[in-house]
Amino acid sequence: MKRELALRLLQTSLPGLTDEGATANLFRELQFLADYKYNKYEMYHPGRLFLENLYLWLQQFKEDEKGAALEFVRKEVIFVSRQEFQQLASVLYHDVIKRHQLELAAALGGHPPHKVRTVRDSPEFRKVARASLYVGMSDGARIDYIRRHNLEISNEQVLPYYETSPAKVKDVLRQLRAASSDSQAKFRCLFLLDDFCGSGRTLLREVVTSKLESGGGPPEIPPLWQSRLRFNQDSSELELLYAGETSVAEKDMLRGMGVGERYSAAINVLFERNTKRETVLKGSLAKVAASGNLMEALDPSTAILFCPLLASQHALTRLTPLLPRLPGPLSRTRILPGAVIESRVEIRSEATPIGALCEKYYTDDIGDNHTGCVKFGFDECGLPLVLHHNTPNNSIYLLWARKSDNLNPLFVRYERHGREGA
Repeated sequence: MKRELALRLLQTSLPGLTDEGATANLFRELQFLADYKYNKYEMYHPGRLFLENLYLWLQQFKEDEKGAALEFVRKEVIFVSRQEFQQLASVLYHDVIKRHQLELAAALGGHPPHKVRTVRDSPEFRKVARASLYVGMSDGARIDYIRRHNLEISNEQVLPYYETSPAKVKDVLRQLRAASSDSQAKFRCLFLLDDFCGSGRTLLREVVTSKLESGGGPPEIPPLWQSRLRFNQDSSELELLYAGETSVAEKDMLRGMGVGERYSAAINVLFERNTKRETVLKGSLAKVAASGNLMEALDPSTAILFCPLLASQHALTRLTPLLPRLPGPLSRTRILPGAVIESRVEIRSEATPIGALCEKYYTDDIGDNHTGCVKFGFDECGLPLVLHHNTPNNSIYLLWARKSDNLNPLFVRYERHGREGA
């Protein structure tokens, strides 16, 4: 009865549904999408699933806009279920990770790489497989699923999180040496696992820094600038997220955030370094590179691979030129994703019908001090993506934003750090 009521409500809210056959086909399609995909969204509450949320979501648009909004949901939204993420984990391990291990073992043993069974049964492959270390880059990396479904990976090869204690690293290294009967053995492959890489800024980002001499006082940073500009109290440094050349208006705004000669000097240094792109790298990959205890467990020739289950082309394009700038062995890091969301699906301007709606209904209170403007998603990724456990803020805000009083999100997003709103 609830489903029938939801469908009747949808019918009353959609203009131009005069053909009974076409209407019946549309509602069968929506019902199928709800049953097969969207009702599995884990942020929904009992009794208010996809069809109910679709009705409320459409109500925020004008009559002549609802058709375009519905077409976007029917044809452009990418929904990744829990089962599909598990399939991606299998694909990542068997088609990406294991293939790399086979290639390395073939090179070590001098085997023809096309003779897969010969390489798989070789002592070199067993050595490479045991000397592989798997490290989670986030709590959603599905590393537990990969471990449980591939029993050849031992517990002594898995670190659930990249920030780990020296004692734990020494323990997995001791176990490797015991298993290989080699007192000098080190790991030959490091696989850094993650679930989703949308913008890549959490992993690696460029910032420009400038020292604020004592007595200058911290600047008063407006909320929507706090995603780009920060003041590090411990080091008394201004940190500006590099995003190309700053405009005249942005420079004026930055100058107005603080007072005094010391602040003026620091902000001028910031502008100069930003123009010359004299940046430093921050983020979780930079932390891994700086983790001396983890680096000491790696062989000098270790292959280091960042392996997200799912990545956007936007993130790959950003990260690829930055990786060689990492210090030490991580400068050789390669990205091997399980699947890639292509750039052609991105919504990054008002040139499309759904992009025009993003432009029309956006208000500044949707973003916050962590995200900045999210008119086309965080970092303007413009993704039409929904993940079963939450909607990434890299997706267009019309799908997930709940902070504005004018918005009814179709797939409500909850911040993992407990922030309300965006």
